[in-house]
Amino acid sequence: MSTTLGIIQSNVLITHRGTSVDPWSIVPKISFTFEVTHTIPPGVSAYSLAVHQIGMELWCRDERNVYFFVGRLFPVRDAIWPLPTGGTMSWMGYLVLDHYSLGQIERIRGSKDLQLQVRGSIIAEIHQQPQTKTAASFQFDFRVAKSDWVENILPELKYKDVALLEIPKLPDSEFQDIANYINAAWKQYSMGEYGNVLTECRKALETLTGKMKAKGFEKEIADNEGKKKKIPDWDKLLGSSELGDILGTVNQKVLGFVAPGAHAGKAINKEEADFALMVTHSLLNMAIHKLIQS
Repeated sequence: MSTTLGIIQSNVLITHRGTSVDPWSIVPKISFTFEVTHTIPPGVSAYSLAVHQIGMELWCRDERNVYFFVGRLFPVRDAIWPLPTGGTMSWMGYLVLDHYSLGQIERIRGSKDLQLQVRGSIIAEIHQQPQTKTAASFQFDFRVAKSDWVENILPELKYKDVALLEIPKLPDSEFQDIANYINAAWKQYSMGEYGNVLTECRKALETLTGKMKAKGFEKEIADNEGKKKKIPDWDKLLGSSELGDILGTVNQKVLGFVAPGAHAGKAINKEEADFALMVTHSLLNMAIHKLIQS
């Protein structure tokens, strides 16, 4: 796909020509190449443009034709490009992502071609005539074929599709804070920040405790010193003392596992983050469904 825009007396045609991966980047880095062609109307004397700036934002379109912002394309090099009448130049911009962002792009893409849109602007003047400097905006859609994206680009980005559990969208925002914490935990996991995974899991579980108590699912017990305290009543929530005892114990133990002092002086590894995230997510999923039904 391409777009034509009028700038000064010129027509500038911008066409997507290719998508590639930077093999020397340690983070997922995708480059997009565009061809920029300069033409003028019949009867106008030939002249050259000086292109000062091209800026582009990349958006991704889902099957409902809703667009989501992906990021800004950064030019591979900054320069003033001479563009004679009938001439063509190549403009390349790159996008730096993380594996969480790639996962979101994959969710939007589904099992189809990757549908993208560029929204941008160009600033140019007639060569050596700065008083003619003009800005124009442009927008156009293009796609990356599913075969190229799945067979070439994703493998080069070292992206692995992992099936993640998701807390379903809820009819109101009552549990959105819990969902935000667990989504943040998944994001930290995808970025390799395993210590932060435990922090977000703890926030989610502590928030769940507050929700359960607020809805009346609490009971009073005595601690080892005989002092009374209120804790979540999993027996009541699940309608079973046997299941409630099991999940209540799991919840308490996981809270201990993700507590700040549980791993003092030790770096959290991937396996520990796996455990915290999977168990926390499962507990939240079950508890939220029961709370909605109560």
